[in-house]
Amino acid sequence: MGPATLDSGQVLRCVSESLRALIRAHIPEFENESAVVFDSPAEIDSQGATMLSLYLYNIEINPYLRNLPPTLTRTQGAGGPHALAVTAPPLVSDLLYMMVPYARSAELELVLVDKLVRLFHDVPALTGAWLHPQLKASGNESIAIVPDASPIITLHNIWSGFPNKPYKLTKLYTLSPVRIASALQPSAEMVGESELSAARRAVTAAGQA
Repeated sequence: MGPATLDSGQVLRCVSESLRALIRAHIPEFENESAVVFDSPAEIDSQGATMLSLYLYNIEINPYLRNLPPTLTRTQGAGGPHALAVTAPPLVSDLLYMMVPYARSAELELVLVDKLVRLFHDVPALTGAWLHPQLKASGNESIAIVPDASPIITLHNIWSGFPNKPYKLTKLYTLSPVRIASALQPSAEMVGESELSAARRAVTAAGQA
């Protein structure tokens, strides 16, 4: 399946699903399917349950990979010569996540944060088996998981958007680069290779001699 045929509306969901699968596989407290949710802290009332808010709170366009050139792909025409298909560059974005653990006590929440930061130290990128197949098909071979060193005022501003919710220990991570295939269909207008056979012409000329 080529990038132009993908449903680009699924890429962000697949990144979150891949990240959730990584966390559930490595942290036993979060192994239950309902333990890691995509809801914001404003929507969570854990009532002492052990769970993690894996909330995508912002999406930014990657400024360094914004102006990638189109790519050329060699294609085989039906019964014709090879051609070069021009594919529009993908949209490259950075996904900003906040991760907030919930447990029956503050002590257990500290343990969960400890396991989270160690996990992303040991596994600093989504790659290989941890990448959803659709992410691979859209050109994402590796997506780095980078800790965000934003000042405390950033966390204050984020939590101020959750009315009546007290601040909880929060870790911020950026997943980048995330490639989202362009919706433009590739065009194949340049012939890259052609073969000319003169065998039939030679036979005809011999018959007229």
